[in-house]
Amino acid sequence: MAKDKKWQLLLDLFSLASVLVPLLTLTQVAHPFERGFFINDDSLKLPFKEQTVTEVTLGIVGFVLNVATILIIEYLQSRRQKNPEQKYIFGFAVPAWVWQSYAAIRTFTFGAGCQQLLSNVTKYAVGRLRPYFMDVCQPEYNETLPANVLGYIQVYNCRNRFDPAYQPYLKDMRLSFFSAHSSFAMYAAVFFIVYIQYKGRWRGSKLLRHAVQFFALLTAWYVGLTRIVENYHHWSDVAVGFINGAIFGFLVVIYVLKPTKHLPLTWQDAPESALPVAR
Repeated sequence: MAKDKKWQLLLDLFSLASVLVPLLTLTQVAHPFERGFFINDDSLKLPFKEQTVTEVTLGIVGFVLNVATILIIEYLQSRRQKNPEQKYIFGFAVPAWVWQSYAAIRTFTFGAGCQQLLSNVTKYAVGRLRPYFMDVCQPEYNETLPANVLGYIQVYNCRNRFDPAYQPYLKDMRLSFFSAHSSFAMYAAVFFIVYIQYKGRWRGSKLLRHAVQFFALLTAWYVGLTRIVENYHHWSDVAVGFINGAIFGFLVVIYVLKPTKHLPLTWQDAPESALPVAR
C-alpha cells in the first residue's frame, strides 16, 4: 500500500491556518495607522462611489475560475494515464486526480492567503488615505493648533463619525495602499495563466489557450482600473497591487506547486549532429 498522506494533509491545513487566521484577525481587530493630510491635497477630494467589483465577487470569481480549471485539467489528464497511482488518506483510497487537484488548490489558496496578508499588513501599517477621504470624513480641524500650523493636518475629527451610513467607511478610508483587489485579481490571473501553460493540453487550436490567458489578464487589468475610476485607490496603489499579485502568482506556481509540463515543447532547436554540414 502506498504511504498514507494523512500527516501531509494535517500539516497542510495547519500551514493554511497559519496564514488565514492572522489575515482574518487583522481585518477584524486591527485599526489602521491614522495618517494626516494636507489641506490642499486635491487627490483626496474625489466623490465616494459604490464599488462595481466587491471583495466577495472578486474572491468567488478568482477561486471558481482556478478551482474549476484545476479539476477539469487534472481529471482529463488522469484519463490518459494507464493505472494512475492512488493515494491514501486515513486508510481511504483517493484517486490520483483528486489528490493532484487538492495539491494545486491547496497551493493556490496558500498563495492567495500570503499575498492578501502582505497586502493588508501594508495597508494597516501605512494608513494611506483613499481618494474619497474628504467626502466620507468631512474633517473638522483647527489650523492654529501646533500640530496643524504647517498645513499638514494631524489633529482632526470626522464630521460623519456619528452617521451610521458612514460608519463602515471610516476605517476603510485609511486602507488605500496598496490595492488588495488588484493584487488578488492579478494573482488569480497569473496563477491561471502559468498553470494552464504548463498543464493545459488541446491540439485543436494553437491560439485558444493563449486567447484564454489573455482574457484572464484583461479581466484582472479591468478590476484594477475600476479601483481607480471609482475613487477607491490612487493609481500607484493599483500599480503596486498588480506587481505584488503577479510576483506571487508566478512564484507560487513555479516554485511551490512545481508543475511538470504535460506536453513536450512544440518546437526546439535541432541537435548539431542533425544539421547539414556545409561543404
